Amino acid sequence: MKIFSKTRLPNGYRDIYFCGIKVFSYFNKSQIPDYRRDVYTFRALNNCKKLKTLIVGSSHGRDAFIPSIDECNLSNSSQDLYRMYKLYEYVVEHNGRNLKNVLVFWSVFHPGLQLEKTKNCLHCVPYKFLYDIDYACEMYPIDARVIKNIEKLMADITVPDNYRGKSFYTPSTSNDTAEKVAAGHIKNAMRNNNQIQYLGKIVDLARRHKHNVYVVLPPYRQDYQNCLPVDDEIYFELFNFLKHHRNVRLLNFQHDADFDDADFRNSDHCSERGGRKLTRKIKQLLKD
Repeated sequence: MKIFSKTRLPNGYRDIYFCGIKVFSYFNKSQIPDYRRDVYTFRALNNCKKLKTLIVGSSHGRDAFIPSIDECNLSNSSQDLYRMYKLYEYVVEHNGRNLKNVLVFWSVFHPGLQLEKTKNCLHCVPYKFLYDIDYACEMYPIDARVIKNIEKLMADITVPDNYRGKSFYTPSTSNDTAEKVAAGHIKNAMRNNNQIQYLGKIVDLARRHKHNVYVVLPPYRQDYQNCLPVDDEIYFELFNFLKHHRNVRLLNFQHDADFDDADFRNSDHCSERGGRKLTRKIKQLLKD
């Protein structure tokens, strides 16, 4: 046994042990995520008086769709299907009078991703704070500094009236290879967390309100794409769901030859050029 050891907790704390006995804890400020986009999109949603198209999804959706004045992109880092459904439910209640379309951006990891059970669990906090979305399961205690971070942003940030959720397109700081990124996503996809139920809830809610639901598979850079199993395997649960929900349209751009390396800022996220290209394609399909 080590004389001194350290345990990292998902909520940002570090527990220090001496001979197996915990002696103290401390909070690592670097664990607090950047919540700017959460606050920006919350304000943008309130500014969007004639919302017709809602976009939800993880960071892949955040970077892949650039919304215009009657659209709002609420996609963000590690957003799971539970929060997609609850965000849609919130919009229906508060800003859904003119809503027509719901775009669900589907990432490889979504079949098994439950955010509370990941190292990114602090991303749950702004959904609870801003939209009153309950945690899907028990969470580690949240340090007050995390809440204060969001409160300060709410007080300091002024969002332009025409902002509707455009990605910041910050430079990628990760040096992870496409192989490592894909392996992590596939591992999450295999978790048995029954997340497909929330896509079903989205479809049921849309049926009641006569909204159109589109599931979008975004493009990926070729090196990431090469690391994935065949579509019928990695998207088995989604494809099986769509067979039983013919009213949901699949927009599959994963193998679209129009996208090249310049359309991505890393192996699995669109650059602004790629986002503009994909947005044009999606909007044309919505018109058709």
